[in-house]
Amino acid sequence: MTDFWLLSVLLLALGVLAVIWPLWTHRQQIAVDRTALNVALYEERLAELDTQLAAGDLTAAQREAASEEASRLLLEDTAQADGRQDQKKRGGPWMLILSAGLLPVVVVALYMSWGNPEGLALYRELQENPEPESLEALIDRMERITQVQPENGEAWYMLGRGYMSAQQPDKAVQAYGNSLERLGERPEVLAQLAQARFFAAGNQLDAESVAALNKALELDPNEPTALGLLGVAAFEAGEYSGAIRYWERLMADMSPDSVGARAIQGGIDRARQRMGISTVTAEQDAATGAPAEQTEQEVAAGGPAVIRVRLELSEEVRAEVDENAIIFLFARDPAGPPMPLVARRFSLSDLPAEVVLSSSDAMLPNVTLKTGQAVQLTARVSPTGDAMQGSHQEVIDDVEVGAEEPVLLRVESRIN
Repeated sequence: MTDFWLLSVLLLALGVLAVIWPLWTHRQQIAVDRTALNVALYEERLAELDTQLAAGDLTAAQREAASEEASRLLLEDTAQADGRQDQKKRGGPWMLILSAGLLPVVVVALYMSWGNPEGLALYRELQENPEPESLEALIDRMERITQVQPENGEAWYMLGRGYMSAQQPDKAVQAYGNSLERLGERPEVLAQLAQARFFAAGNQLDAESVAALNKALELDPNEPTALGLLGVAAFEAGEYSGAIRYWERLMADMSPDSVGARAIQGGIDRARQRMGISTVTAEQDAATGAPAEQTEQEVAAGGPAVIRVRLELSEEVRAEVDENAIIFLFARDPAGPPMPLVARRFSLSDLPAEVVLSSSDAMLPNVTLKTGQAVQLTARVSPTGDAMQGSHQEVIDDVEVGAEEPVLLRVESRIN
């Protein structure tokens, strides 16, 4: 912004000069023109007297008297012009200075009223740093974009995604709602809004969320978030046939060998088992002794794609934080984007705890863990329940997904 203000000052200086210079030169020109006119009239009068003298119309004495009278009039006119000019000089410059001084004030006031300095600063930031360095930076940027451009529905949608990654579904509901108002009934926005309401309500679907999901499927029959969430809701409600229908539709657009497809197939197999239907997958699982949700890749690797954690707080930290504090546990790919892959929240009374993080803890669709994957594990204590505002934090790098032994994560460090 420094260059902007320097250029603004330069333009204002040129504007002030443009106001003062013509007025000043005009005043000087008036004085010069008045004096020249008086001299020209005097010379013309002398020439006329000489002509009359030569013609015999005037005597030498009369010509001398008339010449002296013309000289006297010239001196009087010049003195009067100088007097008026002195008066202008005494009053004029102050008016010019006042006008020049008010010009920058008026211009700056109009810019601050009608301009958009916050938008300009944000535009410069986007040019210099197009990719946010962390999830916190992403949320902060999207919040500022929505303040500068409150009618930008895409910005509200991205802000909602950020809130979901930060384990703040309540804020995500509001952001997605604002996006829906500005973008209209778009299937992905409807589905994400319903998912945020689902998590904000403690993994419960209310009537409004179900209506949003049904509308999303009406607009896009293959909307993945809506199909997955309705399948989960149907499964939890004991409507296993409905869950199977939703999940089979979801799998239709996925690669059969993908981790996501295998996870969904595991859910379908469990739904069929609940209905008393024997499946090939169930028979294979029984033969290998692996649970239904375990894939062939996970069996070969020696364990499922989960992160086993022993989560604790030191006695010092426990004594410092309020009993209503929330502890967030999340894992992210150190080589990937700043958003967490999986996350979970705990109250102070829940700890210490043996925690198993899996793909079911992912906040975004199609996010899965892979056996053998190295992740960064973070535990953050938030006195306010806001994942972005923490008082204590502990981080462990190179945690292996699928390791049999749990990782000890003890929160001992204060965030500076």
